[in-house]
Amino acid sequence: MDIVKYLHERTSWFSQVIYVTLNLFFKTKMQNHAAAVAYYSLLSIAPLMLFVIYLLNRHFQGYPEVLGAFAEMLVTLHLDFLNTDSIGKMHAISGMLSFSGGVSLLILLWSSKGLMKSVQSAFAVIFADSSKRNFVLSLTLSFLSMPFLFLLLAASMYGDYQASHYDFASVGIPFLAKLLKFSFRMTGLFAPFLGIWAIVFLLYLQIPHNRPRFSSTLIYSFFCTASVYALEMLFAHVVKIEQYISLYGSLGDIIFVLIWVYFGFIQFFLWAQFLFVAGRIDVIALEKIFLASEERTRLEHRIDDYLFNRSSRIFRKYGQSCSKGETIIRQNDDTASIYYLYSGQVGLYRENSGTEIRMGGLRPGEIFGEMAYLLGERRTATVVAETDCFLFILSPETLEALMGYSTKLSRRIIESLCQRIAKMNKGVLVSGFASSTHKLPVFKPGAGAV
Repeated sequence: MDIVKYLHERTSWFSQVIYVTLNLFFKTKMQNHAAAVAYYSLLSIAPLMLFVIYLLNRHFQGYPEVLGAFAEMLVTLHLDFLNTDSIGKMHAISGMLSFSGGVSLLILLWSSKGLMKSVQSAFAVIFADSSKRNFVLSLTLSFLSMPFLFLLLAASMYGDYQASHYDFASVGIPFLAKLLKFSFRMTGLFAPFLGIWAIVFLLYLQIPHNRPRFSSTLIYSFFCTASVYALEMLFAHVVKIEQYISLYGSLGDIIFVLIWVYFGFIQFFLWAQFLFVAGRIDVIALEKIFLASEERTRLEHRIDDYLFNRSSRIFRKYGQSCSKGETIIRQNDDTASIYYLYSGQVGLYRENSGTEIRMGGLRPGEIFGEMAYLLGERRTATVVAETDCFLFILSPETLEALMGYSTKLSRRIIESLCQRIAKMNKGVLVSGFASSTHKLPVFKPGAGAV
C-alpha cells in the first residue's frame, strides 16, 4: 500500500511539474529565444570548425587519417557547406590559412558574445533572475573548457575512424574483434555526448544567479542531452536531408543544421524550465491553492483544481486538520508558523484582565499568523477552531519563497499587514466577519493581528 501511495504521489508531482513547465514555456514565448540562440549558434559553428581546420592543417600535415576522420565527422554532422575538400588543400596557401584562422577566431569571439547574451536573456526569464553574470568571466570559463572539448572531439573522431578503417580480421580472435569494434563505436558516440552533457550542465549551473541544486542540475542536464540526441535521430529519420541538398545544394545543409539547432535549443530551454519548476513546485502549488479564485479560463481552472486542489502530496506535506475547540495559536507564544485557512472557521481572542474577548473570525481563504513573523513579535492573539478546520501550515522559509515567487501574494500580504497595523494604531477592534473588495479571497482586512 505504501508503494502504491508513493507511486501516486510521484505521478502527481511529475504531472504538476510537466503542466507548469509547459504553461510557463509557452507563456514566456521561449521558442523565440531558441530562435535567437540558434541564429548565433549557426554563426559560431562555421568559424569554430574553420578554426579547427586551421589547427589540423598546421599541426597534422603528416597524418592524413586525422584529416580524413575530421572530414567524415563534418559529413555526419551535415556540415558539408564548410567545403571539407579544403581540409587537405588549404595548407598549400599558408598565408591564407593563417589569415582565415585569425578571422575565424575573431568571428567566433563576436558570435560567442551574442550567443552568451541570448542564453543569459532566456535564463533571466526562466529562472526569474534579473541579474546577469559577467560576460568576460563566462567567456573565460568557455575558453578554459576548450581543451576538454577538443579532447572529446579527438576521441570521437578517433573512435569513428577506427571503427570504419581498422582491420579487425587481423586480431585473430572473433570475440575480441567484435569487442574492439564495439568499443570504437561507443567512443565515437559517447565522447560528443559527454561533451554536450558537460556544456549543458555548466550552463544550467553557472548562468542563473540563484544556482539550482547540483544533483538536480546533473540529472536534468543528462535528460536534456539524451532528448537532444533522440530528437536528432528522429529528425534524421523523418526529414530527408538528401531532398534538401538536391533542391538547395549546399544551402540545404545550412537549412537542415539551422532547423536542428533550433529544435535542439527548444529542448535545452524546456529542460531548463523543468529544472526551475521542479525545484519550486511546492511553492507554485501553494500559490495556486491560495489564489484559486484568480481569473482564469474554464480549462485552466479545471486543470488547476485537479492537479493542485486535489493533490494528496501537498495536503499531506503542508496540511493539518483541527477539531472544533482546538487551540491553533496561543497569545504570547514565541512561534513563527504562518497559517492559511482552507476550510472551516476560526475565532480570534485576546486576553484582557484575565478574560478572553472575541475580536473577530476568519473564513476559508484567509491567512493569519504572518504578522508575528514579519514584525518579529510574539503572538498578539489566541486563535481557536470554532468548527472542524483544515489548515495549511507554512514555515518562514516557505513563506519567503512564496513571497519571492508570487508578486500577487506578496502584495496582498503587505496590504493586509498595513491595514492591520493601521487598525491597531487607531485602537479599532472589529467583530464578526470582515468583507473585502479584493477579487482574491486571501487576506481580508479587519481580522486583527495574530
